[in-house]
Amino acid sequence: MKNTVAVLLFCAMHTLALAGPGHDHGEEAPVSAGVASPRVMMESDLFEAVGVLNGRTLEIFVDHAATNVPVKNATLDLQLNGQKVPLELHAEGEFDAVLPESAFSEQVSVALQVSVGDQSEVLTGTLLLPHQGHEEHADHADHEEHGLHGMEYWAGGGVALLALGLIALFLKRRNKGLK
Repeated sequence: MKNTVAVLLFCAMHTLALAGPGHDHGEEAPVSAGVASPRVMMESDLFEAVGVLNGRTLEIFVDHAATNVPVKNATLDLQLNGQKVPLELHAEGEFDAVLPESAFSEQVSVALQVSVGDQSEVLTGTLLLPHQGHEEHADHADHEEHGLHGMEYWAGGGVALLALGLIALFLKRRNKGLK
């Protein structure tokens, strides 16, 4: 009987000590909890540009490639999926464009012509947008994973309670035998 109780206690403790996926403190780097905005990076010999989607607004930052200094007095022409989109100067080297509804797809082809003085180049890239329902699917998967962990904890707790009950029964019978 003592061996049975020892085995049950060992199993209960072993079950509670297991680390599930995402709970290992090994070599994996932690994943950021924040959600990154969709972005496009474009570069040429003269200019670098980064476009960050914030809602329906594409914020574009344009620098000189050699110095990373924001462009001054630049003229920009933006095309999304071949459709010309107007830009508004926000600050030196910072421009905003409101994306038309027709531009929203999983992949948006971006062409940006940057002209400063007698220098002009076309920068190209692809803006990858999450398809509709992707974030909902990720949230659902998170809830499902947490639900599975909850079941593991409940099962471990049940085994521990069973082990404690058997120990109490064993001690009660042992004490009756000693009297």
